Amino acid sequence: MKFVITLKNLGPSKISSLFKLSIMRIERLIQIRDRNQETKISRNDGASRAGWVLSLLAGLLAFWHPTQDVHAHIVPPENLHPVAEIYRRAVFTLNLNPVQWDQIRSDVDAFGSYWKSVDSTQSEQFRRKAETILARASVDPEKQNDVEFLPRKDAALHVFRLLTRSVASLIQNQLIAAERNLGQHANALKHVNEAREIYAAFEDVVLATDPEAGARIGINWLKMIGAIGSPGLLGVGEIKADPERFARESRDILAYTRANFHEGVVPAGRKLAPWPVNSPSFNPNAKLPAKLPPGHNVNKQIPRPRQILNMTARGVDESETPLIAVGDMAFDSSFIYGEPMRSLGMSCNTCHNKSITNPNFVIPGLSVRPGGMDVSNGFFAPHANNGVFDPLDIPDLRGIRFTAPYGRNGRFASLREFTRNVIVNEFNGDEPDPTLLDGMIAYMNEFDFLPNPMLNRDGTLNERASNAALRGEKLFSRAFPRMNGMSCASCHIPSAQFLDHKRHNIGSVRGVSVDSIDQAMDTPTLLSAKFTPPYFHDGSLPTLRSVNEWFNTNYQLNLSASELDDLTAYVEVVGDGSDAYENSSLYLDAEMEEFSFFLSAYEFLDEKKKPELINVTFQTVALEIRNHKWELQDSSVMPVMDRLAELMDEAHQASLKGDQALVANKVREYRNLYESNVEILK
Repeated sequence: MKFVITLKNLGPSKISSLFKLSIMRIERLIQIRDRNQETKISRNDGASRAGWVLSLLAGLLAFWHPTQDVHAHIVPPENLHPVAEIYRRAVFTLNLNPVQWDQIRSDVDAFGSYWKSVDSTQSEQFRRKAETILARASVDPEKQNDVEFLPRKDAALHVFRLLTRSVASLIQNQLIAAERNLGQHANALKHVNEAREIYAAFEDVVLATDPEAGARIGINWLKMIGAIGSPGLLGVGEIKADPERFARESRDILAYTRANFHEGVVPAGRKLAPWPVNSPSFNPNAKLPAKLPPGHNVNKQIPRPRQILNMTARGVDESETPLIAVGDMAFDSSFIYGEPMRSLGMSCNTCHNKSITNPNFVIPGLSVRPGGMDVSNGFFAPHANNGVFDPLDIPDLRGIRFTAPYGRNGRFASLREFTRNVIVNEFNGDEPDPTLLDGMIAYMNEFDFLPNPMLNRDGTLNERASNAALRGEKLFSRAFPRMNGMSCASCHIPSAQFLDHKRHNIGSVRGVSVDSIDQAMDTPTLLSAKFTPPYFHDGSLPTLRSVNEWFNTNYQLNLSASELDDLTAYVEVVGDGSDAYENSSLYLDAEMEEFSFFLSAYEFLDEKKKPELINVTFQTVALEIRNHKWELQDSSVMPVMDRLAELMDEAHQASLKGDQALVANKVREYRNLYESNVEILK
């Protein structure tokens, strides 16, 4: 049994209704629990039944943190207590190979700072223990050291146990403080809320692996709030604290945390997590939900970048290009991947929104900075983890048909081979159907660069460019002795989309050793580059100006500040383009049209006898509608959106049963419903 309240995209009336429903459910859960324990809640022990329920409502309100009004796919960060946030992020990072010890050290320091504000003595003990572990984990095992090396797995386990035990101790400290302050309502409530919010560090794992206890503890927290009482309103309706009830509920929570989290027991073969293995109701076969760590951002950027598809720019009706429709659908689908991508609802579009780089994308432990990620990590595809932390900048896919080879180091000559690797070896998907790959390549080959009115056909600047940019163009073509007589234009050839389709070792990559020659990266195009910071293969340079400064310093080009200004002006003009972003924050009508486009491939896939791809299409459209339905400007149209998603669910179920006639009927019903409401689905 789970007790979960989601308060997002709800108006005041809906929130009011939800609280009423929550109170009814709370009382029902308590009745069931008390009946099972053959006990009854006394309604005469210091508070009336109504007052007691109102105090529970106060508890709900104390726990509720309203979120901002959001659009679909724009998910605000979890409103976690700093301790819960640190713990969840650290546990995520400790499960990676390799562990980013700098990230762990940062989180450990933040954890120690919080604890110092509560108990300086215990905080200092925590810091000393953590530093000892981290020092042993960070030494080079190949060198003679005064500190004995601690292998990654052992060090990660030690840090995990220290953090888990410390979180449990903080919960205990706050509940003891709350009990001491029972006569002072505000102080007692503050400490209980603090303890409850810290407990959120463990809660998702408890609910997944020990739901019976999770529900019981949820009720404990609410009854504890009720036991604090209430000061009333303007001196009326005061409810006295109930120390006996408070102590009983507190004991239950503390007994559970002591039994399960003070030792940090991890079952053999399982990832590091606060498993409540000592609970009688623990389910050893339960699976943890796929979750990204606090601090992540996988939201699509707003304003949305303008995507140019060659075919649509030429006036082609998208519904008449079924193979491209398959590729477009797959680009938006999490169902072409394995876990955890599928559960997280992530797709190609997450990193390459509308084919463009997502500069906000970041996952702590996998990213050094926004706009990049280590794609050979142990989280998304453990089987393909190479054990090296080598985050890459997310590439822009505009004009991808021109930009071979693929991969930052040019390791794939074929876009098809590269795409297959992304699905199977970066994000744990099954071997893709050839038609799916055909569709994805057909779709991506339609991605075009932004039009740039300041460039001639041969890539040279025209008279619209500034004088600074024109001066910079000459610098761009100047041969530099320190570059072996080459110029910037030797690799970024203006007449060839500013590419040479080669790989070069420019000194931006750290090799296996000082003298290693495995450091070459492919030449990136400069077209549309103004809109794709950061730069270099690892995203280590934030601006185009910083790129020019890097070359000036590392190759001793001796360019003056004014020359760097001119060169930057030139590169920014080359990387510019018309109408880079859409001029509206309302995209639902365009999204709904695109989902209809996805579905236009149904007859093609049916003719080709591709039921699995048909099912992926139905699942993708249903999920996308549910993700985007909150963007409706007129909420009264919500039932139409819900019905469209349901029709895709029903088509999917009929397809699984092999009832082709029913599938065709559901597709037809969807199309009719969409066409009759297309003008209001905005």
